[in-house]
Amino acid sequence: MVNLQPTAKLQRMKKLRTRRPARPTTTRLLACVWLSFQGYALFLDAAGLLDTAGFLNAAGRPATLGVQKATGQKATGGKSDQNEAENNSQEPSGRDPATPNTESPLPQENSGSEANPAVTPANLTQESGSGPPTVTPEQQEQIDSLIEQLSAPKFSQRESAASELLQIGVPTLASLRKQREITGEAEAKIRITELIKQLIDGQIELQIEDFMAMRPVNFEGWPEIRLLLRNDTIATRALFVEILRSHPTLPRSLQRTQTNRDRNIALASVITAIQKKRTTQMPTTADAFALLLPLIDLEFVMPQECEDIVISVWQSNTGTNLKKDGQLFPGFRLLLGRWMIQSSLANREDVLFYGMNWDMPECQFLAKDTIANEPNASPAVLASCLQALAKFGRRSDVAMVSTLLTDQRPVSRPSITTQGTQTNQVSDLAIAAIACIYGVDLEDVGFTDVKRDPRFGFLPHEIGFPKEAPEQRAAAEKMIKAILDASPPTTPQPGLPPLAPGIGN
Repeated sequence: MVNLQPTAKLQRMKKLRTRRPARPTTTRLLACVWLSFQGYALFLDAAGLLDTAGFLNAAGRPATLGVQKATGQKATGGKSDQNEAENNSQEPSGRDPATPNTESPLPQENSGSEANPAVTPANLTQESGSGPPTVTPEQQEQIDSLIEQLSAPKFSQRESAASELLQIGVPTLASLRKQREITGEAEAKIRITELIKQLIDGQIELQIEDFMAMRPVNFEGWPEIRLLLRNDTIATRALFVEILRSHPTLPRSLQRTQTNRDRNIALASVITAIQKKRTTQMPTTADAFALLLPLIDLEFVMPQECEDIVISVWQSNTGTNLKKDGQLFPGFRLLLGRWMIQSSLANREDVLFYGMNWDMPECQFLAKDTIANEPNASPAVLASCLQALAKFGRRSDVAMVSTLLTDQRPVSRPSITTQGTQTNQVSDLAIAAIACIYGVDLEDVGFTDVKRDPRFGFLPHEIGFPKEAPEQRAAAEKMIKAILDASPPTTPQPGLPPLAPGIGN
């Protein structure tokens, strides 16, 4: 017979393990209700639904729900809240697409600042079109207190104050700048200067992000540069950003409200920065523009120390690439033409050489100015001037060129040719220039096997006459005189225009 006693014991143990949960008692139910009510009351109080006595306010709900959005503003109830949320989702949180100027950012005061006077990034955000940064007296008191702590004896206090000021952000800039001017402590001034730089740098990067997304950003100097470049594209904006990062003081100086003294100071900084890296790095496209951008003002006079750098840009791959850039080259060429007119006599040969190579008609005005106003110009410089006039000159320029028909100074050393020893002098090149202006072949005036050069008018070393046959030079002079008598040059206009046509406007 089977012993059933162990089986009965197992069944009792199974019942113990699967016992049904006990029903909640009245005490437990009351406790749960009380705890739920306390939690809901805390929520109502946080949302502003309770009055000072802890009861629901008269309306039974607040006018605005006190839940902070990512931008630090309060969301309002109803359908308008949904529309606002949809609008805000289209742009990066906390930043308006038209980001304001770095030097004068435009914060918006939080609507709940009276309840919470502490200044934080959440309750002071930027809004395009508002006034300068505004803070409540309580917020200003906090900022002033933190600035005072920058001079605290303990390092930890100074670091903590600096960290809090960075957290507050843009609204502290005005007070920091003011304190930097009046403080007499060197360490505090250094710390304040660094804080200002960090705040501005951070703000600029936010602006650049919007700027490169083709949103309107009020960068100082951008309207002037955009007008010069004549278009607003990713390429032109990228150039501006590169200039802003490499030479941050320059764009502001280009504003119409600034003076040429401001532009000179900014340009000096540009020259210093480029010279420091010239041994290891060639000037960039941004450097090339930065050197010439002050010439946006027609009355600006370029410093002479700038010339060698500009010429080096002309000679480098940077210049070659700029010449091929359809978007940037027209603006660069305009500035370069203005600079050419101001270049010194010491660099006149190089300037005219590269100007002719780039097909720049400003060479014509520079050549005429040299012949008319530079009595100490060397034969080599005059040779470059005559080449430029042979390429770009007009009948009205012939009278000026004719003044060199009696200049017998040698231009280069004698060379050995099949016809003997060939010599050339300034007058020979003047004959060649006049022939080119009148459209007469160079061979027709006595130069053997010589053709016009499409880039440089003619090549000086090819121009000349055999030393053993002076009658050939005399015949060429007689022929040029006959050409001038048959078709006298037109009367030149009084004075020399400062720039080529279409460049001054």
